[in-house]
Amino acid sequence: MPLHPQAARFLKIWNSLNQPRMEDTPVEKTRSLLLSVGTGPIAGCPELAAVEDRQVTGPGGEFRVRVYTPFGTGPMGVTLYFHGGGWVLNNIDTHDDVCRRLAAASSHKVVSVDYRLAPEHPYPAAVEDGYATLEWVVEHAADLQIDPARIAVAGDSAGGNIAAALCLMARDRGGPKILHQSLIYPITDCDMTRPSYIENAEGYFLTTSQMHWFWDHYCPDVQRREEPYASPIRGDLTGLPPALVMTAEYDPLRDEGAAYATALKAAGVPVTYSCFAGLIHAFVRRVESFDAANETIREIGATVQQVFQSPQ
Repeated sequence: MPLHPQAARFLKIWNSLNQPRMEDTPVEKTRSLLLSVGTGPIAGCPELAAVEDRQVTGPGGEFRVRVYTPFGTGPMGVTLYFHGGGWVLNNIDTHDDVCRRLAAASSHKVVSVDYRLAPEHPYPAAVEDGYATLEWVVEHAADLQIDPARIAVAGDSAGGNIAAALCLMARDRGGPKILHQSLIYPITDCDMTRPSYIENAEGYFLTTSQMHWFWDHYCPDVQRREEPYASPIRGDLTGLPPALVMTAEYDPLRDEGAAYATALKAAGVPVTYSCFAGLIHAFVRRVESFDAANETIREIGATVQQVFQSPQ
């Protein structure tokens, strides 16, 4: 379908800011520019019982997580959330609103992971931080008032990549069981020749050129990009948790998200797949601009709630 009116309006405003090309700008400056756009709760964000920052020790040292607790009695299930930003940009503050809304929508806790960023910390640092958080949640379940038998993961874009890779890592290492994965326009493959990379190369917020830039920072070793923890679609997908996979029509990542859903189904993994017609990348963290943002969060919340009602 044509570009959604909300997407067209957002792109008009975004383009009017005349942001410098990411590929021509030092990483630190790009990070600062994006953080200056705004972080934290957006108007209409639901109230929660508690929001608390904690420290987790991983293979590279300490990093921050943020625990979101909705109103209700514990112990609760928990969704580990991984923010997008091409493994290079953003943090738990940029996705604070998303996680607040997801905690309220699911009626369970959310732990947002401030994983190490590239290029300072290239692959597989982000995934290893995810695994450290998974183990930390289980080890501190009593303190956190979390039921360690009810764990899900979720993420958008590069965060969806980390969430998917974490499911593989937890299975391969015999780690804590993950009951469900919600992947929002995830990066699932290093192959950037699919039609959506060509059709949506320019003009729809995320560009194909930027994706090359992200991969070059995250995993400079081109051969290692084919490893399953970098490109999950290239791994053995059997025995992974059921998945909710969402993509956007005008997004370079559309086709690899769809391909990952197909590959999961072929491996015997239950999958619900949807593509948001007329929308662009990164819509989910902009509830003030896109009705589909809240719709997506509500759908993930309802799915998590249902999964946690009868853990396997």
